[in-house]
Amino acid sequence: MWPVCLSLLAACGDDGGNASGYYDSITSYGSTGGTEGNSGGTGDSPTTTGDPPPETEDEGDFRVPRASGKYVYSASQTTDSVAVIDTANLVIDVVEVGQGPTVVEPIPGQPGDAGSVVVLDQGSNDVAVLRTSEAGATSVVIHKVTPGANNLAVSPGGNYVFVYHDVDGPEQLGAGSDQELSVLDVAAGKSYEMTVGAHPREVVFAPDESAAYVITAAGVNVIAFASLGAVGKPPLLPVVKDPGIDPATLEVQIVAGLGIALARVDGEPWLAVTQLPGGELTVLDLPGVPTDLDVAASGEFAVLTLPSSGGSRFLEVPLPLGPGEFVEHEVPGEYVGLASLAADGDTMLLYTTVNPFALTEAPTADLPLFDDHAVYLSTSSSSSSTTGDDSTTSGTTGDDSTTTGTTTSGTTGDDGPWPDPRQRITLARRDGDAWDLVTLFVEVPIISVGIAPDSRNAILVHDGHPVLTDDRWSYSLFDLTPAFPLLKRQNTEAHPGPILFTPDGARAAVLLRDRSSSRNSTPPAASPSSTPRAASRPSPATSSTTR
Repeated sequence: MWPVCLSLLAACGDDGGNASGYYDSITSYGSTGGTEGNSGGTGDSPTTTGDPPPETEDEGDFRVPRASGKYVYSASQTTDSVAVIDTANLVIDVVEVGQGPTVVEPIPGQPGDAGSVVVLDQGSNDVAVLRTSEAGATSVVIHKVTPGANNLAVSPGGNYVFVYHDVDGPEQLGAGSDQELSVLDVAAGKSYEMTVGAHPREVVFAPDESAAYVITAAGVNVIAFASLGAVGKPPLLPVVKDPGIDPATLEVQIVAGLGIALARVDGEPWLAVTQLPGGELTVLDLPGVPTDLDVAASGEFAVLTLPSSGGSRFLEVPLPLGPGEFVEHEVPGEYVGLASLAADGDTMLLYTTVNPFALTEAPTADLPLFDDHAVYLSTSSSSSSTTGDDSTTSGTTGDDSTTTGTTTSGTTGDDGPWPDPRQRITLARRDGDAWDLVTLFVEVPIISVGIAPDSRNAILVHDGHPVLTDDRWSYSLFDLTPAFPLLKRQNTEAHPGPILFTPDGARAAVLLRDRSSSRNSTPPAASPSSTPRAASRPSPATSSTTR
């Protein structure tokens, strides 16, 4: 196994949502402003031809420690055990499970501070259900499941566990089929086997646990729990009209509370909406090509990002679909192709993982902007526009469209390099029917974003620094609550690995590989001998490494 550094981070924001003393040493750069729905950016910005390049969205590493109650559970694949860490006193109990444990998922609904998780033992093709009392005693029950599984999904009430082979997982299947999965009835202790569409990648549950939706390359399987024992081949529903579409270009989101599937395809200016389980399919035409699709935790709306070099847009699609099918919001002067929605539905981070200008312009030095005094300040106001069946809205504005304020960018003229958009992130906060935007500059490109469950803080994971050789890796703590948000970048000795937020959002853990270790073959996992140390105020992040 890899020895790791488990860094526990205190929440960035204070209880009142104001700036706190945690940021005495913070250097943050940014721009503040709002957005108007039809105030598209204009000027000398470079243009790209064709559709925007696909984004790379980090869906998270499911092989990470998980929290349940007051405990953190971390699997060790090489010792066939799970470390149960009591976060109240940092006492660690090592519990034996099956062979090669990897994936850990919490089981909701535990009383008080008690914890429970299900652990996938890939070496022995079984799952272990662990239950830890408030006093710290852990019991283990083993259940056999379908061979070749590499992922788990637990229903909201903790009554069912899906054990399946995730096509996006780290292992290739080998001999066998990835269409076979197991459903464990936790209370009854019984497993059910069934066959689904090719290459499953996600399982979503109805809030009342009446059904589960398995997203596959061929469509969505609908599984009704009331007839679980009789389901061998659950019905499969297509989510796009053309069954020949390359599934690698398809993004599907399930709105479980409404029983609908939303789908977009790279390079296509439409959104497909499928009723589950009926299968009725509607296509909503869009004013551009979206590169990302996200659904609010409440299921009340979806967001589609439409990037452009002259200023991007995002579409807010009310759910279920009504007469006004979407509301268009401008992001003036920014290239954003990804959206990360907070759980509250009123906070969103907009960013990109690609540099489209590098694809169309002459090569320039990577990340030329490292001026510690550079500030990018832009202010604008905007209104949104509602588009229905009979109207199409584009990002081009005419003479009647105005943008107020000024924009200062990192370019020095027509011959200067256009700033890398991966070095900017926009915080969007709902203000009535509109969104207020604040854009910050970050020194090192962003590769993934995670927002805490309480919607008050976020962690940005950065790519490697292009100049530094030592401590070139970093992540940033992002306080989303002040009027002008606070951003602190933390250098690390290794690439930041998986990030775990506690359920209340008050703390987070970042896993770092110990560079002194010479082993390179095993995925990062918290060692039972590794002791996390809680961050103490006023420092927003501390770490300890156990070798």
